[in-house]
Amino acid sequence: MTCETMEDRQRKGSGIPEPIVLELPSSSEYLLLARLVVSCAGQLAEFEPEDVYDLKLAVTEAATNVVRHTTVDSFQIEYKILPGTVEITVIDKGGGFDVKELTEEPSEHGGFGLAVIRSLVDEVILDSSVAGTRLKMIRRATPPDALPEA
Repeated sequence: MTCETMEDRQRKGSGIPEPIVLELPSSSEYLLLARLVVSCAGQLAEFEPEDVYDLKLAVTEAATNVVRHTTVDSFQIEYKILPGTVEITVIDKGGGFDVKELTEEPSEHGGFGLAVIRSLVDEVILDSSVAGTRLKMIRRATPPDALPEA
């Protein structure tokens, strides 16, 4: 039996098999923790700094939406690190909302946060019901040859 280090896993490109789950009180004071964890997740997935920054903004926006628009005591953020990809799922047990209202263009009723998130990640999957809301954001690493030259 061998023991694999995190560095060995990264070299093999296997990611981290188990998700990291963070449960946060529904208060803006704790959003920094969500940003710190996603920063580490991006680094473990070998993302470029620009990609990590986009992930931090997306997580901040998603978590801020929970704090502002739900009346829950706490919510979860699940970080899954795959080879070249980070999946982040924000889960709350609030009353949910009509997804159709916020999947169109932003309006006077809101939707700006979701538009920002969509611009920062490659894929967004949003499910909401009376049992709560689940927002999954998927970001793939920018290939090194696609980066602007310094």
